[in-house]
Amino acid sequence: MYPELLDYIFNYCSKYYSETEQKAKDHYFGTLKFGNYPGNKSPKIDELKKRFLATDTNALKLLENGYPEFIRTTATRIYHEHMHELDLNVCQKCKKITRTPKAKQCRFCFHDWH
Repeated sequence: MYPELLDYIFNYCSKYYSETEQKAKDHYFGTLKFGNYPGNKSPKIDELKKRFLATDTNALKLLENGYPEFIRTTATRIYHEHMHELDLNVCQKCKKITRTPKAKQCRFCFHDWH
């Protein structure tokens, strides 16, 4: 699969994430936002950390090889398991994936179907 398709599936087909994959994604963004939060102890920050930072070893294991690899493996799994259910927005002319599900212009051949 090419990178644009992986990104599209990962970003717009999240209803097919497993519970563990969703925890891993939340954990990744939680560590970016709250992982090393400086300052005083705030109950609100502690609550957010509990919500986003995973303790599930299976979720953490998905991130062991880095976030780009997590995106690749998750999108590949979703594609293989749900390829007939995915509503992919592809260009009518070159058949490549669009940037978003609602896009009406191809980013590759610039075909426009407005």
